[in-house]
Amino acid sequence: MANALLPPLAVPRQSPSSISALATPTLATLWGDRLPFGGMGARFGEELPRPELYARICVRDPYFALHAVTVVGDGEVTAGVPVEQETGRECSPINAAEVGRHLAILGSCAASLVNPKEGQHYYLARRARLERLHEGPLPRAPGLLRGTAKADFKERRTATAHTLLSSEEGQPLFALEVDYNVLSAAAFMRLFQGARQDMRSEPRAGREERCTSGDFAALRQNPHREPPPLCDTVRDGECLKATLNVGAELCKGHFAMHPVLPVAVVMSALSQLAGTLLGELVGNASVRYLVKHGEVRAESLAYAGETVTFGAHLHGVEGSDHRFYCWASVGERLVGVMELTLTRVG
Repeated sequence: MANALLPPLAVPRQSPSSISALATPTLATLWGDRLPFGGMGARFGEELPRPELYARICVRDPYFALHAVTVVGDGEVTAGVPVEQETGRECSPINAAEVGRHLAILGSCAASLVNPKEGQHYYLARRARLERLHEGPLPRAPGLLRGTAKADFKERRTATAHTLLSSEEGQPLFALEVDYNVLSAAAFMRLFQGARQDMRSEPRAGREERCTSGDFAALRQNPHREPPPLCDTVRDGECLKATLNVGAELCKGHFAMHPVLPVAVVMSALSQLAGTLLGELVGNASVRYLVKHGEVRAESLAYAGETVTFGAHLHGVEGSDHRFYCWASVGERLVGVMELTLTRVG
């Protein structure tokens, strides 16, 4: 993976051009004037069983939570998308970070169908562009949403997926475009042998005794139902910083025997930090907002046992839109950067 491109925790006065260049003209019209794949809720072709998907993309439950992934074309799939987290102050049917998690996985499922190489592969998201498509505040979705994805390979080791998330009734909610680095299982093992960890040998009794919520078993079963537990939050002017100790449980399902923190969890922490900073800047900790769009670049992965430092800095304000530049690092190693625009509601 790439080395840090910025000094550790530096906040540039202008956003990096490499991030701004990621924006696409309009993800909202990705499929033109038609709904993708013959209409939302359509069921065509074969439903892929989870064991087959796990073998293709190397992600498994609980990080993988899609329902009924169905092949609907060449490199095209559809699936039911659950809403696992509370949306909190984000006024959407599902929070944007969870959108990124589910749609990036769905995109990798689509890419696996058109991978020119046979066998097991890892799909590592390296860039992503998220755009909100719905207007105004909406309540949290009561049930499954509908995700669709279409993917292709530009080169042998890189793939791109165009994805769309809609309500059960077919209302477009979010579009996400993701670029992946694609590694064979053998290549991944060579590159990330330092992350290997036998999860079965990990002691558990001590952590169980320290838990007072009574929900430790549920958390261990699916830690992705909650936002990452940030700590040591510190305010410095228009910048807010926090840290996260990466336990192996936060990496469950990503990947087996090689627990590394998912990019979506990193971006969830950054979104959480930016939302908190917005509340502090406007003097209202309960301020509600919408994620307008986000642009992400992943530079490296954080391993279980490492401590990640996160930062969010206010970059500009236009009316009710607040633009944030966010970053995550382990020591001097840059993990990822994100530009995020939050629209204040009310």
